[in-house]
Amino acid sequence: MKNRLLSDLRNIVHDKIKNHNKRESILFSPSTLGKDLNHCTIEEILPHLLVYSSMATIENKEKIWVATSMLIRLLATHTNNLVSIENDMPVGMIGSREVLQGMYANPTHDFFSEQTVNSIMSKNLEIVSTKMRVYDLLKKMNDARRDFALVQTTDGEFSTISARRLLEVGILCDTRIKIADMPSKKVITFQKEDNIGFLIGEMLRNNTDVVILEKTPLFITPQTIFEKISELNYLDDVDDFLEYKANTLNLKTGRIISDNITVPEMCKIMLGMKNAFIMTQNNVLTPWDLITTLA
Repeated sequence: MKNRLLSDLRNIVHDKIKNHNKRESILFSPSTLGKDLNHCTIEEILPHLLVYSSMATIENKEKIWVATSMLIRLLATHTNNLVSIENDMPVGMIGSREVLQGMYANPTHDFFSEQTVNSIMSKNLEIVSTKMRVYDLLKKMNDARRDFALVQTTDGEFSTISARRLLEVGILCDTRIKIADMPSKKVITFQKEDNIGFLIGEMLRNNTDVVILEKTPLFITPQTIFEKISELNYLDDVDDFLEYKANTLNLKTGRIISDNITVPEMCKIMLGMKNAFIMTQNNVLTPWDLITTLA
């Protein structure tokens, strides 16, 4: 009897380990491709991006205030980066990270009115092939900690692929993975008496675009900070912007949902939101988390 019990226990443990190590397959529904994510290419999943150019651009000699004003409008839409161009060719990108880094070091009106996009843009612009597997693209983004790439269209132009765009991919997935299965991450919080310098520092140190007011669903993003900068005429006659309190900003409210919904359902909810940020009892999620999950 004892040996039989030990044998049964071994079998139970073996099955649990086997099931734990088995990776949940991520497929695309039969109504689209009916293929595994590992085998689908960009042109198969996002064909509309290859037919026409979809890219927010800015000349690399434009002033930073122009880039910031564009980002205010675009951060909640299809991309969070502008493609810097020179002679009609992409040469870099500028997003909230570059503007925050530059302004954190030089919080003055001169930074916005005198410096140009070329002086702070990132030159690590990823241009990918239409034949690249979506999985490989997700892995590249995840490894680089940057949710942005360009793909060349059929007529030689370029289109943006961002985390927000990839929500369209998430909706097409046929998977049982739920929000509860997604890895939890450190939640970066602040208090109302903290200043804007603290908020920006936390965003840069933790490579995050969302900082949450402690014990509330309220949050701040780079867009929130840029909106305040715009109100202040890009810090004209403002010498202490980093000392402004967090409670002077227009905080956004996150949507609280169940962690029992699936990843495609989560993507559908995010696509319908102006600010794609949701909260569960144990986690906070943005489109970036889709990349880390699928990759």
